[in-house]
Amino acid sequence: MNLLELEYRQELLIEKQKYEILNMTKFKEKSSFWIEYKLRKLDDNKIYYLNVEQSLKVILYEIIENTTIEPKMSINFQEQEYELYEKGTEKVETYYGMTDVGLNEEASYYEYINKNDNNQFISIEKWKNQLEVSIGKRIKINDIK
Repeated sequence: MNLLELEYRQELLIEKQKYEILNMTKFKEKSSFWIEYKLRKLDDNKIYYLNVEQSLKVILYEIIENTTIEPKMSINFQEQEYELYEKGTEKVETYYGMTDVGLNEEASYYEYINKNDNNQFISIEKWKNQLEVSIGKRIKINDIK
């Protein structure tokens, strides 16, 4: 399975949980790109994002509703400390499905890694009029079917 070419409404099994792809957004920054799939978990209808990088590093994120975290060098969340791992400006290159982004729309992003567990992440995206905070964990490619 090519994780960079998943299709609309395709069903995935991630760590033995069933998800359906609702949309895809391909982001570009300088010479690199990554793809973000919006997923609906089939057993409880919760929304997740599967982030697949060119290097095939895969992170499954869950949006943290009603949470504002201002980007800085390190942040504390749920009694865990996270350090800034990378930041930049992402630009929407293409997408499919129902999404609230437009072509060439840009956002600032901040990626944090848990100081005690390098498989745990926090992502902050600053869009024009919206701040989106997500918590994620690294997924092994073998755990996606």
